[in-house]
Amino acid sequence: MGRRKYVLIVDDCQQDRMAVADVLRSDYDILEACNGKQALEILSRKRAQISLIMLDLMMPVMDGYEFLEMYRKRKEYSYLPVVVCTTEDDPEREQKSLELGAWDFVLKNSSPGIMRLRAGNAIEKSKVRFLEYDFLTGIYGQQKFYQATRELLDQRAGANFAFIHFDIDRFRIINTLYGSKEGDRLIHFVAGAIRKVMTAYGRGTYGRLGGDVFGMCVPYEDGAAIYHILEGIRAEIRKHSVHYYLETCAGIYLVDDPDMEVAAMHDNAEIAAAQCKGQYMVHDVLYTEEIGQKVLREQHIIDEMDAALAEQQFIVYFQPKYQLKKMAPYGAEALVRWKKPSGEIVLPNEFIPIFERNGFITKLDYYVWEKVCQFIDSELSQGRNPAPISVNVSRVNLYNPDFMDSLIDLIHRYHIPPHYLNLELTESVFSEDAELIQRAVNYLHDAGFTILMDDFGSGYSSLNILKDVDLDVLKIDMKFFSKGNTAEKGAKIIEAVIRMAESLDMMVIAEGVEEKHQVDFLNDLGCDYIQGYYFGRPMSQDQYEKLTNHDEEEQHDMPQPESS
Repeated sequence: MGRRKYVLIVDDCQQDRMAVADVLRSDYDILEACNGKQALEILSRKRAQISLIMLDLMMPVMDGYEFLEMYRKRKEYSYLPVVVCTTEDDPEREQKSLELGAWDFVLKNSSPGIMRLRAGNAIEKSKVRFLEYDFLTGIYGQQKFYQATRELLDQRAGANFAFIHFDIDRFRIINTLYGSKEGDRLIHFVAGAIRKVMTAYGRGTYGRLGGDVFGMCVPYEDGAAIYHILEGIRAEIRKHSVHYYLETCAGIYLVDDPDMEVAAMHDNAEIAAAQCKGQYMVHDVLYTEEIGQKVLREQHIIDEMDAALAEQQFIVYFQPKYQLKKMAPYGAEALVRWKKPSGEIVLPNEFIPIFERNGFITKLDYYVWEKVCQFIDSELSQGRNPAPISVNVSRVNLYNPDFMDSLIDLIHRYHIPPHYLNLELTESVFSEDAELIQRAVNYLHDAGFTILMDDFGSGYSSLNILKDVDLDVLKIDMKFFSKGNTAEKGAKIIEAVIRMAESLDMMVIAEGVEEKHQVDFLNDLGCDYIQGYYFGRPMSQDQYEKLTNHDEEEQHDMPQPESS
């Protein structure tokens, strides 16, 4: 047998309590209270056991109306049914009770069958409400919201609808820093703001879909109405007293196929909302086919990345660097391309940002490093003296505690002196955690690696970095040497960087060199090395071997730290 349900009978008259108890005792266990205050005390101790409250109205200390006022303020009681049980058939009392949150109204002199039926129905309704309504906020849960939205769409065929995904920006951080109680308080407040604005709008459905995510489906004649709703909700949320930064994001999907599954509509709105993340002052994004295709493309990349790595679909290419004084190749930067079995080439600007977001870049970086180590090992075993190859180190790797040891283990496994493998870090890396980067650079220097700063000058802290971090080589992009009104300024900046690097005993590599006048300009300034399409595009390992072996006698060593 299952656990019997408890009914709390609240009545100041013992005889009336006993009469109601006698009717219900065959189906329920009975608890008794003689006024509303005592009932609240019992509820605070035994809420989980109680399935129904039978409430009288006229009582001393705290009457039924006062009890209902207190009861409806407590969200944990929102699924606990209250049936008012009174002696008088008074429509005004019945209406007031229902307005205060009572679920039903029954006379004390009703037949035992009617009273048991009213009690049972109230308990069954509470089960349905528990499934349909969100416990924390009291608004529709996901299942009921989807159902109500489907009914709305079917009832108003031909109307224009917008499906809105609405969430709290950085909610997990708020929840972690300020605790789950504050997180619950915030979600409850946001739900109240949505309820208030949607009630005033008078049309549409809304619900909590889980966590900090809410959904709304609204009919509209003018698209401005959608943004008016969102601004109204945010205006209400701004009334919430918090001591932390609070922003919200909304994705809007204009329903073009009302027969589409409601869950699919939400998927599209959620995709749009994701475009807000990480963009300052962007709080609303409208779903477009272009956004949908982009996300689909990204998902395909994620779905295929593990198999691609296992099947070695990632191919390492080498873009040669040239020593300007000799106009001869000297080393290269290792770059990666994804060549699918179909022959399709996926460029790094498509997959690298995705891999940096999901952490897969650590695996890809290691794969490239190992491929380059294998190439250097092959060259050394054939008695050649290859120039250094530089590999990129993602910022994600710098937060990987195993990164430095795994890199050192690689060069030991392939018996490669570390000065053959140069490490490129983008300038943006240095702005994130200066102390961490400084420790990493020092550790790698001690191990014998040469460190290059890529994209020097692209950030806002370049000079501070040079002061604080011990780097060996600067890479500057020829985008400074742009055409038009700023060309002269750009040329002066490049000249200043080269002069500064020279005074700091640092080498300079100019990348993105595509035209002869750029080569001549850099040569006149005494730039050490250049990299770009003018001398060579990224090429296969075989092509690079042919290039370097042909010119091997002309190569000269770049000054390197002594290998350890």
